[in-house]
Amino acid sequence: MPGTQLTGVIRTVTALLLGAAILLTGNGVQVALLPIRADLEGFSQLDLGLLGAAYFAGLLAGSLFAPRITARVGHIRSFSAFTSIAVTAPLAQAVFISPPVWWGLRALTGICFAGLFMVIESWLNAAADRGTRGRILSTYTLLNLSVVTIGIQIVGFGDPRSFDLFALIAVLFSLAAVPVVLQVSAAPPPPRQPKLRLAWLFSVSPAAVMGCFVAGIANGAFWTYAPVFAARNGLDAKGTAMFLTAVVLGGAVTLLPIGYLSDRLSRRLVIAAVSALASLAGLGLYFESGGPRYGLIALGTLYGGMAYPLHAVCTAHANDLVLPKRAIEVSSGLLLMFSVGAILGPLMASLAIGIGGHAALFLTSATAHGAIAVVMVLRLLVRPRTKERKPVFVPVLETTPQAFDLAAPAGGEDRKS
Repeated sequence: MPGTQLTGVIRTVTALLLGAAILLTGNGVQVALLPIRADLEGFSQLDLGLLGAAYFAGLLAGSLFAPRITARVGHIRSFSAFTSIAVTAPLAQAVFISPPVWWGLRALTGICFAGLFMVIESWLNAAADRGTRGRILSTYTLLNLSVVTIGIQIVGFGDPRSFDLFALIAVLFSLAAVPVVLQVSAAPPPPRQPKLRLAWLFSVSPAAVMGCFVAGIANGAFWTYAPVFAARNGLDAKGTAMFLTAVVLGGAVTLLPIGYLSDRLSRRLVIAAVSALASLAGLGLYFESGGPRYGLIALGTLYGGMAYPLHAVCTAHANDLVLPKRAIEVSSGLLLMFSVGAILGPLMASLAIGIGGHAALFLTSATAHGAIAVVMVLRLLVRPRTKERKPVFVPVLETTPQAFDLAAPAGGEDRKS
């Protein structure tokens, strides 16, 4: 019966998931292509850092005002409008090779994707119910990781200097709107705008706030510079795609097992252990820079496997400490802190790389993850026990607050943290 219920829900959002799959495939191509092409065009390290920061700044800005647009025109029109605007970015980037132009276009892409993620995730939330929310979110997370990986692999079969890959991104963004616009299912009501109370959130769980902020630093730095790191280590386009794919698949494989482990042990202990391993993997990549390809790919797999689940487990820890009705407020605040960290991460990495070379990307990451491990150990010493309600872990994406509606537990009684 539960399986039948889930199948019924999936059937009602098949067109939406198809559109999301096409969109995210294009995003995978874009994430891998832009840093490689920028490096080939002679962009400075600071130019690359600002390119990465601009995207996350746009994503943050878009998450704040995109719900108002959807409230005015609805989900389907919003999705169509955001994809139409997003199409212009890769085409303009292929024509105008200039750092300031690319910064503006990258910020525009971030704004559009904030709106697109919001439409997708709030629609899925409206279609799900208490019995299917976790499995719907897991399905969406698996889809996200799978198609982004496909998009990254596509870059390995093209020429980063050509117009073709940019045109392919634009085609995929355009096609993503087709199944959403033509679907027969009715769109849900507009999503709600969550409250942001950062001082209250820090009082609830300083460990989760600091963990998400520092994880954002590491994440933003990685996705800005990792393709360049791979290329500077002698990997061709296919090798670079393999390295990035290994990182993503590492995270995909470990996300649920680490979440399962955090359900049974102290989440802060799990965060400390995973952060320490991510730091060691980062140090390994730093010292092995210039080494054999498969050694880098193996270390990249370990790095992704440890780094990717951090935000989700930090979010689960904070939500353990509050009423279920506060879950979206907590998760939205943590997403904000993650996004601020992701804006700062590329700029911090650009300084490190300017001093220590391209391998210093992972020295920055190792420092960030090591800081998370230290914070968690200190919090365990200061506050060994917490009053947790421990709902079952579900994977959470770093996209928009609407993803957390899917992950938010229902019901429960008041408890003090």
